[in-house]
Amino acid sequence: MSAIGSLLAAGRYVIFNAGRECGEERWEILATPEGYLVTGEQEVVPPHPFPNRQEYRGTLGPDWRPAKLEILWRVGERRLRATHRTEGGMWRVRIEYGGQVREQEGDFPDLCEVEYGTHLFNTVMLARRDFQIGGEHEFPVLRIGPPLMAVSPERMLYRCVERGSVETPFGAVAAKRYVVSLPPGPEEQGYSFWADEDGLVLESYEGLDRSRPWMRLVELRRGDPARGFASR
Repeated sequence: MSAIGSLLAAGRYVIFNAGRECGEERWEILATPEGYLVTGEQEVVPPHPFPNRQEYRGTLGPDWRPAKLEILWRVGERRLRATHRTEGGMWRVRIEYGGQVREQEGDFPDLCEVEYGTHLFNTVMLARRDFQIGGEHEFPVLRIGPPLMAVSPERMLYRCVERGSVETPFGAVAAKRYVVSLPPGPEEQGYSFWADEDGLVLESYEGLDRSRPWMRLVELRRGDPARGFASR
């Protein structure tokens, strides 16, 4: 146990671009007295067309609902800090870059989710919803990403399309495959992934093509099984 909370899981993803390995992400999920905490560091290097490094820290409530997200993004010598937080049914953003500050705010209804460029936020979404094979959920989402780590509101569709077994460095794992898209756009413009029974993403792909890997989980350490993934 850390001074902050009990470890649920920690791991490392390998990141690909156009089928070529170009970076990694190290992360952990903690259970805390207030809910959950997700933290990580992600770095991509050439041949990725946009080398950069990100550090993030996300605070979640006991129902896995995001409450705060802090991002430090580095591109070369440039640094950007973005702080996202909930306040009275609103999602508020403060962005610090180049000596300037920008702010953003908007509604954050109960059904709304948050997507950021780590698969831990896929895990968060799966923890908040129950999926059977053939099931789907559509909901509003706040998408956070470059160039300013600001919010772009969208609608998102998750479909659970099949059950299977995924070969990993730590053995074969029972999993479900999900397809993620932004209606009314076609699914081919989204992405897909396999996740285990706890919603941890094992492998993901650009679009629906399994020959185009995006991230692959290559290391996994599980923590206190008594704490578990509470919503599972």
